[in-house]
This record gives sequence, structure tokens and C-alpha cells, in this order.
Amino acid sequence: MLLIDIAFRFKDLDFTFSATVRRGEVHDFATGEPALADKLFWVLCGLDQDYTGKIDGEGICFNASSWNNVLALGDRSMFIRGSVRRNIYKALRIRADKKTARARTEEVIKLYNLERIAGFNINLLEDNELTTVAMARAHYRKIGLVVCKNVEIDLTRFKDAYIIKV
Repeated sequence: MLLIDIAFRFKDLDFTFSATVRRGEVHDFATGEPALADKLFWVLCGLDQDYTGKIDGEGICFNASSWNNVLALGDRSMFIRGSVRRNIYKALRIRADKKTARARTEEVIKLYNLERIAGFNINLLEDNELTTVAMARAHYRKIGLVVCKNVEIDLTRFKDAYIIKV
């Protein structure tokens, strides 16, 4: 069970969000305002630490390290500058040496059929292409938490993870 009990201040208003999420089930937070959805998204991904309360789930790691197992889908700010190939390589490089990361990058690009857009700048991609790149970046990770924003994909492949839609 993933227990969420957080509070934060946004535009001089206090907001609280509480939920109990089971593995494999989708929990939807309806926020209304897009800016509030962005703030909640960043908090749930572990990027914004400006909140009180806790997000506690078995096996969830928010640290910016090789153990991070949170997959964020639907936000352009999750990508680094550069090409699709560079984004995938940098994500895989955290968990492997240079030679292994290069080989895995090419393997993942072929697996996700990204050969055509591998050299494209990440800013030129459409939302569905960005979602595919995000999935490719997380290919070698065991995902514990999936946080989605404005994404329509099949979430059944994450049956062992906690799934939250914002």
C-alpha cells in the first residue's frame, strides 16, 4: 500500500492530498487547475520537496540515484537537453558503465522503434513520442511508482507498481 498524506502551499492557498493506493490499481487525483496539477505531479515524482507530510510506499525510492524507481510520464521537464539518443544514454548511464550504457542505448532504441527519431532534439517531439522515449529510458528499471499527467497509455504492464494519474 502506498500512503499519501501531503500538504503544501500554492498561490497563497493551502492544499492537502490524501490517498491509499494499492499496487496495480490506478488512483486519480482530480486537481482542476493545470498549475496545481503540475505542482502535485512534481511532489509525487520527488522533484519538489516543498511539502509537509509523507509519501510512504513499500519499495519506493525518490533519491536521484541508481535506485530511483519512479516513472514520470507526460511532462517535458523530465527530459534533458539534446537528442533522443542522448536522453536514453544518460538515463542508462546511471546504472551502468559507458560501454554497457552505449550498447543498451542502441538496443533500447531498436526495441522501441525509435531509429527514425533517435537524432531528433527532444523539444521537437510530440507527446506520444515523448511517452515512448520515457518508457525507453526506464526499460532496465524495475518501476515501483508510475505518475502520469495527460497521458493515455496502457498501464497494465505496470501491474506490480503503484499508479497515480494527476
